[in-house]
Amino acid sequence: MPRFQCPACQGTYDDPQPGGSRYFHVCAPLSVPELEALPVDQAHALAPELPAHFTRADLERLVSERRVPRPNARNENIDPAAPPVSVKPGEVPDLESAPRIAADRRLADRISQ
Repeated sequence: MPRFQCPACQGTYDDPQPGGSRYFHVCAPLSVPELEALPVDQAHALAPELPAHFTRADLERLVSERRVPRPNARNENIDPAAPPVSVKPGEVPDLESAPRIAADRRLADRISQ
């Protein structure tokens, strides 16, 4: 049974699972220690709702509400709203029309601004 490590969150998982089912990895939001380790400007970029001089209690509140997504978080669950794609043998599918992997791009957008 192969073991994998996520490059974004460093979590490890087996796929397939011991019972034979497939595992679709989703990174957890950032934890309080991870947020505390960030420079203040990065913490504000990830969580703009933080007060200017935030405390550990502010971070704990956000983490308890799962409101601080991990940068470059992976979500391998297939987006059920994506239209199916069909291609003929030998054709290369248009990646823009391929089924989407569910992902939260808001974080990437915030960091790149």
